[in-house]
Amino acid sequence: MFTFHHIIVLLDQSEESVVAVEKAAILAKKSGSRLTLFTSGYDGALNNLQHLAENARDSYLSRLLNGLDSLAEIARAQDIVVHTEAVWDKHAGTALLNYIDGNSVDLVVKATHHQNVIQRTFFSQTDWELIRHCQVPLLLTKATAWHPYVTVMAAVDPVRSNDKPNFLDDHIIQCGLDLAEKLEAQLQLLHVYDPTPLMVYLDQPVISSTNIGEEIRQQHLDALASLASSKGIATDLAKLEMGSPVQVIPDHLYENDVDIVIMGAVSRSGFQRWLLGHTAEKVLDRITVDILIAK
Repeated sequence: MFTFHHIIVLLDQSEESVVAVEKAAILAKKSGSRLTLFTSGYDGALNNLQHLAENARDSYLSRLLNGLDSLAEIARAQDIVVHTEAVWDKHAGTALLNYIDGNSVDLVVKATHHQNVIQRTFFSQTDWELIRHCQVPLLLTKATAWHPYVTVMAAVDPVRSNDKPNFLDDHIIQCGLDLAEKLEAQLQLLHVYDPTPLMVYLDQPVISSTNIGEEIRQQHLDALASLASSKGIATDLAKLEMGSPVQVIPDHLYENDVDIVIMGAVSRSGFQRWLLGHTAEKVLDRITVDILIAK
C-alpha cells in the first residue's frame, strides 16, 4: 500500500515552489499526514570567518527557515502540521537523501521546470540525483495547478517489451490506485507499444505485414485489458497507443489534460541507485505534467 504519514517538500531556491507546496498540502490534508518543508544552503565565504563561522552559519540557516515559514503558512492555514528544516550543505539532493536515511518519509515532492516552447523539461542536477537515488516515491511537480478533478494515469507495459520485472506494473498500479483514492480521482492506464522494429524485420514479400501488425496490436490490447481487469479497472479507462513511447506518452498526457503520470523504477542489484532505463529517461525529458516515480 502507498500510504502517507510524512510528506517532505524539497525547496530549491532556484525553483518557484509555491505550487509544489500547495499540491503537497492537498495530499497532506486528504491523507492526514504531516508535512516537512526542507531546504539546504551553503556559503563558502562564511567558513573563512574563523571563530565567527558557526554564528554566521546559524544566522544564514535562520534566514532560510524564515523563508520556509512563510511558505508553511499555505499548509498551516488548512490545519496541517508543518515542520521546517534547513541544513548546511552544498548539495540539496545529498542533504535530503541524508535526512531520509534518518527519518521516516513516505513521499518526496519537488518543483521542477518545464519549457513549453521546445517541449522539454529541464531537470536540475538535484532532480536527477533524486530520480536515481531517492528510495521513496518522488513527485516532481510543474507550475500548473491541478484541475478540480485530478486525472491520474499510470504508464504500464503489460507485455514487458522493455524487460521490466513482472511485479513493476502491479506496483505502479497499486500506487496509482492509492493516490487516486486520496485525490478522489479515477486511475487510467496507458500502454504505448512500438511495432516498428519487428515490422521492419518482417517486411518481406511472403509475409503480410498488415495481418502481422493487427496481430501485434491485438496481443497488446488483450494484455492491457487483462491487466486492467485484474486490478478492477474498467477497460474504457485503459488506453492503448501505438508509436514511439518517447513521442507518444508525453503527447497523450498533454492532449488529455492528465495531471499526474506514474512511472516505475527498480533498484539495480548491488547499487544504491534506481534504474528507469534509457527510453524512460528520454520520456521524462518531454513530459509536461507532474510525474510520480514509484520506487
